Amino acid sequence: MKQYKKFFFSLVILTLALSGCGIATSSKNSANDDSNPQQPASAEQEQNSNSSNTKNETNKENTENGVIRIPEQNIQYKVNGETKEETAFLKYNNTEDYSMYVLPEYELTAEEPYKDVLYLTDNAEIFMRIELIPNDQDWKTVTDTTKAQLQAVSDDIKTLEDTVFENSTVMEASSNGETVTAYLINNSDFPLKLTIYTKDDADHRDAFLQMAKTIMKEKK
Repeated sequence: MKQYKKFFFSLVILTLALSGCGIATSSKNSANDDSNPQQPASAEQEQNSNSSNTKNETNKENTENGVIRIPEQNIQYKVNGETKEETAFLKYNNTEDYSMYVLPEYELTAEEPYKDVLYLTDNAEIFMRIELIPNDQDWKTVTDTTKAQLQAVSDDIKTLEDTVFENSTVMEASSNGETVTAYLINNSDFPLKLTIYTKDDADHRDAFLQMAKTIMKEKK
Protein backbone atom coordinates (compact mmCIF):
# COMPACT_ATOMS: atom_id res chain seq x y z
CA MET A 1 0.00 0.00 0.00
CA LYS A 2 2.83 2.40 0.80
CA GLN A 3 4.51 1.53 -2.48
CA TYR A 4 1.23 2.22 -4.33
CA LYS A 5 0.89 5.64 -2.65
CA LYS A 6 4.51 6.45 -3.49
CA PHE A 7 3.91 5.41 -7.10
CA PHE A 8 0.71 7.52 -7.34
CA PHE A 9 2.44 10.52 -5.78
CA SER A 10 5.32 10.25 -8.26
CA LEU A 11 2.84 10.04 -11.15
CA VAL A 12 1.07 13.24 -10.03
CA ILE A 13 4.38 15.12 -9.77
CA LEU A 14 5.40 13.95 -13.27
CA THR A 15 2.04 15.01 -14.70
CA LEU A 16 2.32 18.47 -13.18
CA ALA A 17 5.86 18.86 -14.50
CA LEU A 18 4.81 17.91 -18.03
CA SER A 19 1.82 20.25 -17.80
CA GLY A 20 4.11 23.12 -16.75
CA CYS A 21 6.40 22.53 -19.74
CA GLY A 22 3.39 22.62 -22.02
CA ILE A 23 2.25 25.98 -20.66
CA ALA A 24 5.71 27.46 -21.02
CA THR A 25 5.95 26.25 -24.59
CA SER A 26 2.49 27.55 -25.37
CA SER A 27 3.30 30.93 -23.85
CA LYS A 28 6.50 31.15 -25.88
CA ASN A 29 4.68 30.28 -29.08
CA SER A 30 1.96 32.76 -28.21
CA ALA A 31 4.56 35.45 -27.68
CA ASN A 32 6.12 34.62 -31.05
CA ASP A 33 2.72 34.71 -32.73
CA ASP A 34 1.96 38.09 -31.20
CA SER A 35 5.29 39.55 -32.31
CA ASN A 36 4.83 38.69 -35.96
CA PRO A 37 2.00 41.11 -36.65
CA GLN A 38 4.06 43.88 -35.08
CA GLN A 39 6.72 43.71 -37.79
CA PRO A 40 4.63 45.48 -40.48
CA ALA A 41 3.58 48.04 -37.87
CA SER A 42 7.24 48.69 -37.10
CA ALA A 43 7.97 49.12 -40.81
CA GLU A 44 5.00 51.45 -41.10
CA GLN A 45 6.28 53.52 -38.19
CA GLU A 46 9.68 53.77 -39.86
CA GLN A 47 8.03 54.82 -43.12
CA ASN A 48 5.95 57.41 -41.30
CA SER A 49 9.09 58.67 -39.60
CA ASN A 50 10.86 59.02 -42.95
CA SER A 51 7.81 60.74 -44.40
CA SER A 52 7.71 63.09 -41.43
CA ASN A 53 11.40 63.92 -41.87
CA THR A 54 10.86 64.67 -45.56
CA LYS A 55 7.88 66.85 -44.74
CA ASN A 56 9.87 68.75 -42.15
CA GLU A 57 12.69 69.32 -44.64
CA THR A 58 10.17 70.62 -47.18
CA ASN A 59 8.65 72.94 -44.62
CA LYS A 60 12.10 74.18 -43.69
CA GLU A 61 12.77 75.09 -47.29
CA ASN A 62 9.38 76.72 -47.73
CA THR A 63 9.62 78.74 -44.54
CA GLU A 64 13.19 79.96 -45.03
CA ASN A 65 11.81 83.41 -45.80
CA GLY A 66 9.30 83.17 -43.00
CA VAL A 67 6.46 82.79 -45.53
CA ILE A 68 5.07 79.55 -46.89
CA ARG A 69 4.35 79.83 -50.62
CA ILE A 70 1.81 77.27 -51.74
CA PRO A 71 2.25 75.80 -55.26
CA GLU A 72 -0.75 77.63 -56.68
CA GLN A 73 -3.24 80.38 -55.97
CA ASN A 74 -6.19 82.01 -57.71
CA ILE A 75 -5.67 85.41 -59.30
CA GLN A 76 -8.43 87.74 -60.45
CA TYR A 77 -7.48 90.07 -63.31
CA LYS A 78 -8.82 91.97 -66.31
CA VAL A 79 -8.08 91.63 -70.03
CA ASN A 80 -9.60 94.27 -72.32
CA GLY A 81 -11.91 95.24 -69.47
CA GLU A 82 -13.22 91.70 -68.96
CA THR A 83 -12.79 90.29 -65.45
CA LYS A 84 -11.36 86.79 -65.21
CA GLU A 85 -10.13 84.48 -62.48
CA GLU A 86 -7.74 81.57 -62.95
CA THR A 87 -5.31 79.44 -60.99
CA ALA A 88 -1.73 80.72 -61.19
CA PHE A 89 1.28 78.53 -60.46
CA LEU A 90 4.40 79.34 -58.48
CA LYS A 91 7.44 79.92 -60.71
CA TYR A 92 11.06 80.90 -60.06
CA ASN A 93 13.18 83.05 -62.32
CA ASN A 94 16.27 81.50 -63.87
CA THR A 95 18.65 82.55 -61.10
CA GLU A 96 16.01 81.96 -58.39
CA ASP A 97 16.35 85.52 -57.11
CA TYR A 98 12.59 85.69 -56.81
CA SER A 99 9.42 83.67 -57.18
CA MET A 100 6.01 84.69 -58.48
CA TYR A 101 2.66 83.23 -59.46
CA VAL A 102 2.18 82.93 -63.23
CA LEU A 103 -1.18 82.50 -64.95
CA PRO A 104 -1.56 79.59 -67.42
CA GLU A 105 -1.62 81.81 -70.55
CA TYR A 106 1.78 83.33 -69.79
CA GLU A 107 5.40 82.20 -69.68
CA LEU A 108 8.33 83.41 -67.56
CA THR A 109 11.74 83.21 -69.21
CA ALA A 110 15.21 84.71 -68.78
CA GLU A 111 16.24 87.47 -71.18
CA GLU A 112 19.68 88.50 -69.89
CA PRO A 113 21.37 88.90 -66.50
CA TYR A 114 19.03 90.68 -64.07
CA LYS A 115 16.29 90.80 -66.70
CA ASP A 116 13.41 88.37 -67.26
CA VAL A 117 10.40 88.44 -69.55
CA LEU A 118 6.86 87.38 -68.73
CA TYR A 119 5.00 87.10 -72.05
CA LEU A 120 1.64 86.07 -73.43
CA THR A 121 2.09 82.58 -74.88
CA ASP A 122 -0.11 83.28 -77.91
CA ASN A 123 1.56 86.61 -78.69
CA ALA A 124 5.11 87.29 -77.52
CA GLU A 125 4.72 90.98 -78.42
CA ILE A 126 2.52 91.31 -75.34
CA PHE A 127 4.94 91.05 -72.43
CA MET A 128 6.34 92.50 -69.22
CA ARG A 129 10.07 92.90 -68.66
CA ILE A 130 11.15 92.40 -65.05
CA GLU A 131 14.45 94.07 -64.16
CA LEU A 132 16.26 93.63 -60.86
CA ILE A 133 17.83 96.94 -59.86
CA PRO A 134 21.05 96.75 -57.79
CA ASN A 135 20.70 98.36 -54.37
CA ASP A 136 23.61 100.71 -55.07
CA GLN A 137 22.10 101.92 -58.36
CA ASP A 138 21.42 105.66 -58.52
CA TRP A 139 17.64 106.00 -58.74
CA LYS A 140 17.77 109.21 -60.75
CA THR A 141 19.76 107.39 -63.40
CA VAL A 142 17.14 104.64 -63.49
CA THR A 143 14.39 107.25 -63.90
CA ASP A 144 16.21 109.17 -66.65
CA THR A 145 16.97 105.97 -68.55
CA THR A 146 13.32 104.93 -68.37
CA LYS A 147 12.17 108.30 -69.71
CA ALA A 148 14.57 107.97 -72.63
CA GLN A 149 13.18 104.53 -73.43
CA LEU A 150 9.62 105.84 -73.38
CA GLN A 151 10.53 108.79 -75.61
CA ALA A 152 11.41 106.25 -78.28
CA VAL A 153 7.69 105.41 -78.29
CA SER A 154 6.31 108.94 -77.91
CA ASP A 155 7.41 112.34 -76.65
CA ASP A 156 4.12 112.52 -74.80
CA ILE A 157 5.05 110.73 -71.57
CA LYS A 158 2.35 110.60 -68.93
CA THR A 159 3.00 110.20 -65.22
CA LEU A 160 0.30 108.07 -63.63
CA GLU A 161 -0.79 107.53 -60.06
CA ASP A 162 0.23 104.10 -58.83
CA THR A 163 -2.49 102.29 -56.88
CA VAL A 164 -0.68 98.93 -56.91
CA PHE A 165 2.81 99.39 -55.46
CA GLU A 166 4.26 101.63 -52.76
CA ASN A 167 7.27 103.92 -53.28
CA SER A 168 6.90 103.75 -57.03
CA THR A 169 6.71 105.94 -60.11
CA VAL A 170 4.57 105.11 -63.14
CA MET A 171 5.21 106.51 -66.62
CA GLU A 172 3.42 105.64 -69.84
CA ALA A 173 3.72 106.38 -73.55
CA SER A 174 1.48 105.33 -76.45
CA SER A 175 1.80 105.37 -80.22
CA ASN A 176 0.18 103.60 -83.19
CA GLY A 177 -2.04 101.42 -81.04
CA GLU A 178 0.80 100.32 -78.74
CA THR A 179 1.30 101.30 -75.10
CA VAL A 180 4.40 101.00 -72.96
CA THR A 181 3.98 101.40 -69.20
CA ALA A 182 6.94 101.53 -66.81
CA TYR A 183 6.77 100.93 -63.06
CA LEU A 184 9.80 101.98 -61.03
CA ILE A 185 9.43 100.35 -57.63
CA ASN A 186 11.93 101.88 -55.22
CA ASN A 187 11.78 99.18 -52.58
CA SER A 188 14.90 99.26 -50.41
CA ASP A 189 14.84 95.50 -49.96
CA PHE A 190 14.15 94.51 -53.57
CA PRO A 191 13.98 97.40 -56.09
CA LEU A 192 12.36 96.53 -59.41
CA LYS A 193 11.61 98.01 -62.79
CA LEU A 194 8.60 96.63 -64.64
CA THR A 195 8.02 97.58 -68.28
CA ILE A 196 4.73 96.42 -69.80
CA TYR A 197 4.16 96.29 -73.57
CA THR A 198 0.54 96.02 -74.72
CA LYS A 199 -1.71 96.90 -77.65
CA ASP A 200 -5.08 98.61 -77.84
CA ASP A 201 -6.78 95.34 -78.81
CA ALA A 202 -4.78 93.28 -76.31
CA ASP A 203 -4.70 95.18 -73.02
CA HIS A 204 -3.10 92.77 -70.56
CA ARG A 205 -1.72 95.42 -68.22
CA ASP A 206 -3.87 94.41 -65.28
CA ALA A 207 -3.01 90.72 -65.72
CA PHE A 208 0.71 91.54 -65.66
CA LEU A 209 0.29 93.77 -62.62
CA GLN A 210 -1.68 91.17 -60.67
CA MET A 211 1.09 88.64 -61.31
CA ALA A 212 3.78 91.22 -60.52
CA LYS A 213 2.15 91.82 -57.13
CA THR A 214 3.10 88.25 -56.19
CA ILE A 215 6.83 88.74 -56.83
CA MET A 216 8.79 87.84 -53.71
CA LYS A 217 12.53 87.91 -53.14
CA GLU A 218 14.06 84.54 -52.41
CA LYS A 219 16.62 84.21 -49.64
CA LYS A 220 19.76 82.31 -50.69
